[in-house]
Formats: sequence, structure tokens, C-alpha cells
Amino acid sequence: MRSPMPPPKPPEDAGDPARLERARALTEQNHCNTCHRPDFSGQQTVPRLADQREDYLLKTLRDYKSGSRHAYEPIMLEVLQPLDDAQFIEFAYYLAHQR
Repeated sequence: MRSPMPPPKPPEDAGDPARLERARALTEQNHCNTCHRPDFSGQQTVPRLADQREDYLLKTLRDYKSGSRHAYEPIMLEVLQPLDDAQFIEFAYYLAHQR
């Protein structure tokens, strides 16, 4: 039996404060902090987003929007449809820097 992979290491830098603030505002405008909780720790069937790998978060957002990945709750598709890829990049950056 294989042992589980260790969790990914968080980004080494604290992040660009201006970019993090813009992305934080986006998460509030889109109410991401409601289902995923204010600290993005997740709950029940809603996954944790804080401190996940940036590339994984970005791929997941793109997959939800394209329909190649399905959420437990249909609200994800509804929330993501009006957003563009530049916003997904900002979300992923922000969430990867949350501790």
C-alpha cells in the first residue's frame, strides 16, 4: 500500500498586497466566503480552498466553468459562468496565499 502524498508546501512569498486585496474583493463580490466560509476552510461537502496549490485551484475553476467537472451544488456553475479567466487567475492566487 502506498503512503499518501505529503501536503503541498505553501507559496514561499506572502503575495503582492495590492493583488491580494483585489482578489479578496472579488471573493466577497461573488460570495465565495459564504459557502466556503470566511477563512475558506470549507464545510461538509464544500471543499477547503485556503492554502491549496494555485495550479490546482485554477484548473478546478476552469473545469467547473467548462462543465468537465461537476460540483455537488449547482450554485458553483451559476456563480462561475459570468467570470472570466483573468478573474480565475486572481482567485487561485489569492486562495493559495490564504493560511
